[in-house]
Amino acid sequence: MKAFTFKRYGASDVLNPDALEKPKPKANQILVKIRATSVTAGDWRIRSATPFPIRFHAGLLKPKNTLLGHEFAGVVEEVGTDVSEFQVGDRIFGSLGMNSGTYAEYVVVDSELPLAKIPEGLSFEEAAVVPVGFLSAYYFLQKVNLQPGMNVLIHGVSGSVGSAMLQLAKVKQSYVVGVCSSRNASWVKKLGADQVISYEQEDFTQIPEKFDLIINAVGKTSYREVKHLLKSTGKYLSNDASLSDYLDLFTQTLSGKKEQILLGIADQKKTDLKVIQSLLAEKKISPYLDRVYSFEEIPAAHAYVEKGRKAGNVAIKVA
Repeated sequence: MKAFTFKRYGASDVLNPDALEKPKPKANQILVKIRATSVTAGDWRIRSATPFPIRFHAGLLKPKNTLLGHEFAGVVEEVGTDVSEFQVGDRIFGSLGMNSGTYAEYVVVDSELPLAKIPEGLSFEEAAVVPVGFLSAYYFLQKVNLQPGMNVLIHGVSGSVGSAMLQLAKVKQSYVVGVCSSRNASWVKKLGADQVISYEQEDFTQIPEKFDLIINAVGKTSYREVKHLLKSTGKYLSNDASLSDYLDLFTQTLSGKKEQILLGIADQKKTDLKVIQSLLAEKKISPYLDRVYSFEEIPAAHAYVEKGRKAGNVAIKVA
């Protein structure tokens, strides 16, 4: 089967076309013919080993897993003997969790991983970019117990996780202020933001409003810079935290103060993807696609995403 692999860390040109053996599913696995995948921040960071500690997970001197890609959409081609939830021919989408391997024509997936059937009306490219962003957003918003009427500020609202946070917060009937570039302001507003602040035109850290929740979805701010915007019971949440965020969380924990900071890595759950699937089917949420690249253009897609200027998501059309 055709694939794109990388044998060493580096720029996007370390990704090269390859030919791999078609995998075979075990009893509890599904063989999926991939129709679309994506390029996420996690993909290019693993490829480039940025930051360096990624190597402790991915391989110190060279990558242990030469296949990237964490999410996918495709068609079930074969099911293991212990699998009853899916059948051959089903259109499904899902995530490999902390693993990777979707930059290929086929992937075998453990049936207990986050998988679901693609709702009617959703293309493979749209479905492929849902799992990572929306599962991360859903996990963190559950952690803060978001309630109707809460004031929410999202810095990086035009990214994959940020745009998912926006839509899920609006499902919860929150008031959402989004911070992004002026070129993305229009579609962010259409996606549901009650107010949009362009960081090129206004310093959002100086606005007078106070918030129940501040989300750092882009890694370009910190708790120290925005804590004065939080209500006394407010929370600061980051899925892309700075070192100072971890230091401040450690300090709060040691001092016994009520913790305002929530950090970490999302736990991707199959039950959560079922909720996302229902919201997609009901048209309450939808993925935003910036660009769609062909399979042969994976290196170019990586170079684009690494610039940090993508809007929403970037999909790869595999077949």
